[in-house]
Amino acid sequence: MTSASPSPAKDWQSQLYRHPLAWVLVLACAHVISRVAISDGMKWDESEQILWSQQFLLGYGAQPPAYSWLQWLVGQLLGPTVLSLSLVKHSLIVLTYVLAWQTGRALLPAKGAFWVAGGLLLMLPFGWDSVRDQTHTILVTAMTFGAWWMALRQVRAPALVNFVGLGIFCGVGMLAKYSFAMLIGVFAVAAFSVPQVRRALLGRGWWLAPLIGLLIFAPHGYWLLHHWREATTETIHKMDISTQVSHLKGLGALAAAVFSTLGLWLLVSLASYRSRLWKTEPAADAALPEWRVWAWPLLWRYLALVFAILVGMVLVGDVSSFKQRWVLPLTAVAPLALYVWRPRLLADGVGRGYTTTVLVFALVFLTLATVRPWQSNLRQDPDELNHPVTQLSAALAAAGYDGQGVIVGSDNMVAAMLRSRNPRAYATACTAEFGRMADCLAQARAKAVQTGTGLLYIARMDKATPAWWEPVLATAPGATIQDLTLPFSHMRASTPPMHYQFVWLPAPITP
Repeated sequence: MTSASPSPAKDWQSQLYRHPLAWVLVLACAHVISRVAISDGMKWDESEQILWSQQFLLGYGAQPPAYSWLQWLVGQLLGPTVLSLSLVKHSLIVLTYVLAWQTGRALLPAKGAFWVAGGLLLMLPFGWDSVRDQTHTILVTAMTFGAWWMALRQVRAPALVNFVGLGIFCGVGMLAKYSFAMLIGVFAVAAFSVPQVRRALLGRGWWLAPLIGLLIFAPHGYWLLHHWREATTETIHKMDISTQVSHLKGLGALAAAVFSTLGLWLLVSLASYRSRLWKTEPAADAALPEWRVWAWPLLWRYLALVFAILVGMVLVGDVSSFKQRWVLPLTAVAPLALYVWRPRLLADGVGRGYTTTVLVFALVFLTLATVRPWQSNLRQDPDELNHPVTQLSAALAAAGYDGQGVIVGSDNMVAAMLRSRNPRAYATACTAEFGRMADCLAQARAKAVQTGTGLLYIARMDKATPAWWEPVLATAPGATIQDLTLPFSHMRASTPPMHYQFVWLPAPITP
């Protein structure tokens, strides 16, 4: 770890630091090809995007609309397909790595910038979960790094364009996840506590950043004012706010979320840098870069405030459930803070094991993503990627379904999977969650009446219960439930088959 570095001509890692984008693009293309090849099935977030991006709206429910707008745009060209899902996701993953690299490059040499971006891959909610099934979290993480990049540029080289960029990244960040408001607030408090940063961020043209950000967010903000309950109910439910739950449970959930986010990166850093993390080198400290005087206080105060607020949410707000994806954008700059704290880690010959580990995990995550349907076979536990989507669509067509009309699924996944095979149909999922099923069924029927098309009700019986059909049949008296039994894809022949139930009501549908 501390040996002299090889000559530049022979040091493949140095070449990698100087030209990382080509390799990131190759990795993204491999993921896209893998995802399209392995399955037509869809996980939760993927299926949600297929349903939401059927139309361009100012708001879609519990999540801001920016990701769905991008999915809608790509869907206009490629349709509601797994390919369009994968292209949007991995384009944003590439963008996140690029912005993380740019953020690191604002202070560090190329190697340090590569390690900042590589540290993001070692954070499981991004490196793995973003590949497996994440959407909004990817976009908000990209905007987080974009905002940090503009802010650091402004301190080092003040210019109006930095305020324009900061406004754009913050505005889109708020359209990616509402939690971005917390990030803005924490950053502002930390930044204004550091004189050099405060002066730079209040320099000539500072008002451009909030103005542009507010203008970008304003259309959705108008929608949010009129749909506040719809936008917040699900998130509050997930946070499990209750005075009846002990603070110990909440702190444990927070610790688990933080460790699952930063744990792998911390372990790799400890193994790679070892004693250099703690060893005092007065000679090296005397030659610290000028930017460290303000960058280190900014970063450690920011992270300290983040953790203080998260703990406060438990002790004061009685929050007892935390998700990794909530913690990721708030703590994604931790690798940058490490190298600002210990610039000596960037010395020649240091950290080669860290770079190698990043590349190994990139290949590991690609492999795991590719073999997911076959992993289900080993576990003898099929999931959405094992659903026989093509066969299901063909069986429904043989039973009379015309590929159009309104598809009403028992959950997002089955509705979205059928929509991907029947792009002329409109799909929705009606569940009993939050007591919305009756309204959902009424809206689906009204749409079928309005468009003069049929209605397909379908339930996957590994998730739905027979009770799901009671309100459905109440709106369609006399309808007969039909059964379909199909073998799972990529599962051994002895695996019990998938059981679907459906009702097809051809047009015209009476009000």
